[in-house]
Amino acid sequence: MADGPGHIAFLQSLPAETRAALSERRNRAGLVHLGGHGGAIACTAALIVAQVPGWWLLMPVQGVLLVFLFTLEHEATHKTPFASPALNELAGHLCGLILILPFGWFRYFHLAHHRWTNLPGRDPELAAPKPGTRAAWEWHATGLPYWRSALGTLWRLARGHADDAFLPDGARARVVGEARVMVLVYALGLASLACSPLLLWLWLVPV
Repeated sequence: MADGPGHIAFLQSLPAETRAALSERRNRAGLVHLGGHGGAIACTAALIVAQVPGWWLLMPVQGVLLVFLFTLEHEATHKTPFASPALNELAGHLCGLILILPFGWFRYFHLAHHRWTNLPGRDPELAAPKPGTRAAWEWHATGLPYWRSALGTLWRLARGHADDAFLPDGARARVVGEARVMVLVYALGLASLACSPLLLWLWLVPV
């Protein structure tokens, strides 16, 4: 069977008003989606806090809901979730805080990936080698290499080493400042464990 037209040709074949409607950014629609996802997180968290029968089985569900916030952070780099630039920025930074992925740094990392996709030495996603064996894949699938890398990147940035090639000179101070604020928030959160284990069961263990 012959291949159909590519996606670019398909989009170009649509009437201009249809393309405009499909790409329209609306605050209300974005907030409704965010409210639904946030509501699911809040509901699962409430059941865990109440320690309903089998509450520990809800922690993987909570983890999936939290980790899927990466989708929102990714879209915020492209400024697509909301019409308001401020809402996109806020959403990106909050998701980055939950996922230990500084939004300011990730935005430049991801845009460099789009600009230099699959070009060795230019695409930052190629810096970490992909699993080449089943054992390496299984280790990768645990998620532990990701969290080790995330914590290492955050700590490096917080120490002022924002020397990635894809970071513009004018953005380095902002990236370092965001990382330091995140480290402070995490330190306060870990200190709260001395009074309550909630953060452990609602965030640390699930993610």
